[in-house]
Amino acid sequence: MTDTPTPDLTLTVSRVIPAPPTRVYDAWLDPAMLARFMVAKDGAAVSKATSDARVGGKFLIMMRHGDEDLPHHGSYLELVPHSRIVFSWQSAHSIDNSVVTLTFTPDGAGTRVDLRQDRFASGGARDGHRGGWTRILQELAATV
Repeated sequence: MTDTPTPDLTLTVSRVIPAPPTRVYDAWLDPAMLARFMVAKDGAAVSKATSDARVGGKFLIMMRHGDEDLPHHGSYLELVPHSRIVFSWQSAHSIDNSVVTLTFTPDGAGTRVDLRQDRFASGGARDGHRGGWTRILQELAATV
């Protein structure tokens, strides 16, 4: 049985990162940093990352798991320095017009990152992305 796309599904994950908003925001736009923290599960790595950090610019994150390279790509839709990034998100496990919104809020000596992704093919796809994004925020916290 094939899942019917459910574009109204969303997910949110949050984490306080022990670094100032400028550093956390900049990490999301720097290909070298993306390669270090965009690791969604054990045994995965980023084999290539590119970023044209401007509204309309594109990014590519090639996630490698075992012998398989999985491209994740999109375009930057909104960039508000050190407070908000919005980008389209396309991968083998997403549907067209999926959008990720990141907000960066000072929180004590760190930054609260709230991540929201809209549009999923199914509840299972959403739940898989929740696990991946949770792991990515954990890796970000360890990296910056």
